[in-house]
Amino acid sequence: MKVLLISPPDANMITTNVPSVVDEESGLYPPLGLLYVAAYLKKNTDHEVEVLDTHVDRLTYPQIEEEIRRRKPDLVGIQTMTFTLIDVVLTARAVKNVDPEIPVVLGGPHVYIYPEETIGLPEIDYLVIGEGEETFTHLINALANGKDLALVPSIAYKRNGRVFKNALVPLHDDLNKLPFPARELIPQSRYTSVLAQRSPITTMMTSRGCPMQCIFCDRPHLGKQFRYRTAESVVDEMAVCEEMGIKEIFFYDDTFSIRKDRVLQVCDEIVNRGIKLHWDVRAHVNTIDEQVLDAMQRAGCTRIHFGVESGNQEIIKVLKKGLNLEKVKRVFKMTRDRGIATLGYFMLGNPTETREQMEETLDFARNLAADFVHISITTPFPATELYARALREGLYERDFWKEFAAEMDENFVPRVWDEKLSRDELIELLQAGYKSFYMRPGYIVRRLLSVNSWDQFKRQARAGMRLLSWGFGSKKSLASRKGALPRVLAKRTDKKDPQAVQAA
Repeated sequence: MKVLLISPPDANMITTNVPSVVDEESGLYPPLGLLYVAAYLKKNTDHEVEVLDTHVDRLTYPQIEEEIRRRKPDLVGIQTMTFTLIDVVLTARAVKNVDPEIPVVLGGPHVYIYPEETIGLPEIDYLVIGEGEETFTHLINALANGKDLALVPSIAYKRNGRVFKNALVPLHDDLNKLPFPARELIPQSRYTSVLAQRSPITTMMTSRGCPMQCIFCDRPHLGKQFRYRTAESVVDEMAVCEEMGIKEIFFYDDTFSIRKDRVLQVCDEIVNRGIKLHWDVRAHVNTIDEQVLDAMQRAGCTRIHFGVESGNQEIIKVLKKGLNLEKVKRVFKMTRDRGIATLGYFMLGNPTETREQMEETLDFARNLAADFVHISITTPFPATELYARALREGLYERDFWKEFAAEMDENFVPRVWDEKLSRDELIELLQAGYKSFYMRPGYIVRRLLSVNSWDQFKRQARAGMRLLSWGFGSKKSLASRKGALPRVLAKRTDKKDPQAVQAA
């Protein structure tokens, strides 16, 4: 059987509450989830598998149809997030336009949260629910060999007008057994990031599951238990990436630094084996100390993403972040003192938050001396405690996410937490926050002095000019969360990858 895995376009990505320039200029990241599935299928079966990343060549839907005709797949799998659902369905329609008999399979965080709504869409034939590597392979084998689908766990499907959803299997208990993502199936040299010092870049995951209790994000399909790969496995994959000519790796772990001993082991392994790659991680402030930072700096870590969220201690408590803002300041300074860049995530418009508390957050972000900030308007996403609270407290009169999952609307815009301020007022604060951070003369000079190459300068200058234009413009240029800086459903990112995550 010939299998084609597609990362759909983002032409109809539903809007949410971060400036479009932040997403559009963030870079191009490989579809990591699809590459894991492809690698597992290649290793464990004789099926032929290809990956089509529509973002690399900015394919239109007629061009996608032409690619499908040319490749002649027997089955198509499409990665699915709630924010990409419109484009997912349009991609599925493109498949059916070519040949209505080609089965379409969806997988990703959206189908885990809304399986009944998703399998009810007429273009969709099967769902892979949860971690996809083994389940997708079992489904392909069953279809190829005419086996009873009732024996394949963690899938949903339709037969004679009826919908069937099979029992779920446990999460992978040994991530070391998963083959490395099949990066050879994509044009790896074309992936870049506005944050990177060197290109090309790639993404990696060294763990799955996040035990943190933040109310605004969730990864139900990956669970709360922290499951991790050994240092040897992690650095083996880094070595393969280095041999491919990759220069930087963005680790997509929810929180890379959960276990201090493992962080130190990974860093020692990198140093001992002479790996020269640059890399960055997402980390929780409470997991960072001087020993960890020293080890990461020696091993080539060039940037750490920290979720701070608010500059007000009361709001930190509301969000269940478990942070002390004085410690946040110390950790950012410790990181900066070692020459490691920092990126801080912040949100405006949280439960109970007043305008004055939001302004405290913007002041805190400016005074933190981070290298980059990512500011967004708080949006309750599916399967989060925050969204459940909004429904429970009557902030929203109906479950609008579920309605969208069942019947898409191209004009759909997610609700914000507008308990205290309106959407327009929040957008004004957001604009002021980006302008007051990135347009400071001192900050601009520091960024210019930190640039290491003409390519890096061009990427960051282009993003800066677009951000400046947005900051003085209208209130409308808000976009979806995606890429390395997203805080998407299922925790931030790859927009480009359903494994993409929000920094803890």
